[in-house]
Amino acid sequence: MANLLQIGTSGVLGHQQMLQTTGNNISNVNTDGYSRQRTQHNSQTDNMGLARSVTGREINKFAQAELLIDTSAFSNKEKFLAEITRTDQVLSDKSNNMAAGVSQLFESFHTANDDPTSISNRQLAISDAKTLAASFRNVGEQLNSQAKTANSEIAEKPALLNSLIQEVHGFNKQIMIAENTSRGASGTLLDQRDVAIGALAKEVDISTIINDNKSISINLLNGQPLVMQNSVSQFSAIGADPDPSNMELVLNIDRNTMPLQNVNLGGRVGALMEFRDETVYSSLREIGQLSLGIADAVNSQNKMGLDINGEIGKDIYTIPPTQAKHYAGNSNPAHVISSQIIAGEGSALTTSQYQVSMTSPLTFDVYEIKNGERSANPLAVNGAYPGPVEVTDHGFEIDFSAAAGGFQSGDKFLMSPTLFNLNDYDVANTQPEDLALASVLQSTTGPNNTTLSRIAVTQISDPRLSFANNDLNMTAPQQVSVNNSGDFDIFDGNGAYMATSSGALSGQALFSNAIPPLNPGVGYEIKMDGKPNPGETFSLSYNRDSIADNSNGLKLAGLENDDKLRKNHNNNGENQMTFAEGIATLISTVGNQTRSARVDSSANEAKLIQSQNWIESVSGVNLDEEAANMVRYEQAYNASAQVVSISKEIFDTILNAAR
Repeated sequence: MANLLQIGTSGVLGHQQMLQTTGNNISNVNTDGYSRQRTQHNSQTDNMGLARSVTGREINKFAQAELLIDTSAFSNKEKFLAEITRTDQVLSDKSNNMAAGVSQLFESFHTANDDPTSISNRQLAISDAKTLAASFRNVGEQLNSQAKTANSEIAEKPALLNSLIQEVHGFNKQIMIAENTSRGASGTLLDQRDVAIGALAKEVDISTIINDNKSISINLLNGQPLVMQNSVSQFSAIGADPDPSNMELVLNIDRNTMPLQNVNLGGRVGALMEFRDETVYSSLREIGQLSLGIADAVNSQNKMGLDINGEIGKDIYTIPPTQAKHYAGNSNPAHVISSQIIAGEGSALTTSQYQVSMTSPLTFDVYEIKNGERSANPLAVNGAYPGPVEVTDHGFEIDFSAAAGGFQSGDKFLMSPTLFNLNDYDVANTQPEDLALASVLQSTTGPNNTTLSRIAVTQISDPRLSFANNDLNMTAPQQVSVNNSGDFDIFDGNGAYMATSSGALSGQALFSNAIPPLNPGVGYEIKMDGKPNPGETFSLSYNRDSIADNSNGLKLAGLENDDKLRKNHNNNGENQMTFAEGIATLISTVGNQTRSARVDSSANEAKLIQSQNWIESVSGVNLDEEAANMVRYEQAYNASAQVVSISKEIFDTILNAAR
């Protein structure tokens, strides 16, 4: 009888627990993060009936690991898409149409050329120049605002990350205590820890390790520990070196601080940093390159002409200098250096950054930083401390003179010549009369010339060298004669011989290639168009009747179609493009990145859904299945109760028979 009672009692208790588990599953069918629980029975090994029942979660550790990876990947792509979409909208917004502004500026130059004496036409050109500058400033302001927002969000991330890390660590403690009891850790407690881990995975890429005591250790994918068995690491946000306005994260492990500036954190945090560094700042440098390139081209060409008053042209645009960022380890934070575009070299500017490293108090190396990688060898420079020092073929010069007291070996600076305060970029205090539409020099051909060859002025570099009182100095080169060898003999205004340039240089600079050298000291340059015969002569003179001349204005308008902008990537050896192509490249680059981000987000969402479905197939609650189990367990419970009842009846019968 005792065996029959034991069998029935163990069955009642066991199936009661199964009914409770099934009821709990049904109650939590809509609870986020809940894993379906299952009660398992074991038969008595030395007797009849059920042994102790064990209730646990239905999980697949491989599915859980896959879900964490896919959660981080999707959160990263989703966040990046949300951020870059705003940049794409700014650049493609018609109200910020930089391409239309460039086109309108050069169209107004054409209009001014139609009547060089018209003040209203000249005013239109100046107004369009101001409108274009305002367009660059407006776009720059919006992108800078996006960078500030990203930095603010990054600065707030440690509070969330640290809270989640502490939460997981707290669950670990509770689970380890519960595991030392007869019941073990509840499924609800384990689920809550998994939810906290999943929330952490949305923010950064992590990997997990299940320890023997059922606690979970968490690391960043690069191996830095976040949650250990007995301690945790904590994040902090600090200003980056050398730009403190950029927020970076560091990890405080025990008493050690580990910088994460070069660690791909993944998740939403990684997306914010990628967006800020590779989209916003990259776009701002391209806008800086565009604005400086246009300003330098217009300024240089305007200074090659005469204004309506017969004066040498002036700068139309102001071009601000850029101050370099100093690294925290420098000997004196007050010591600064600055960069300035070299007049006439705007087409050589790149969107790269540069590191200036002092090798002694008076010597230095300059390295190019492109796509985050520093060049292996220093760049060639022309000049010496304190400068200005020209960085060869890069369109800018460095000035060290602002430092009081000098530098020390090891001092470093980060220089971004095209990343400057766009609020300082504007049209100078320019009047309509200052537009230099006329050529400063006019050329004439000799009466006995037999070809259509002519000389053309290609550059007015420094009018002070060869011009005075609205005229050419008599000692300046202004006559060219083709000798019997086909070379170009150069004479001054008095007819005195000065130098000779090779006849093979037709189409190239004559003065700078003359022997003996004429430059520096001339202030202008010419080239020969065509192939003249020996004996032909050419002369230059100051353009005194310039008021109705538009020859320099035509060159101003023609800048729109000139390759005056350096490409970031060479294509088939060609590294120059027009301003319109530069703007189109900027907009299309961000547009393509946005489109790619949208595809990546969709693909990662699909992958995440697959992982979630995998988890759901193992751990999800199926109401139909639970309802069927409820009926089955109820029947088993009733049957076990009947066994107990029968056992009691038999026992009572035996007692009655014994009386």
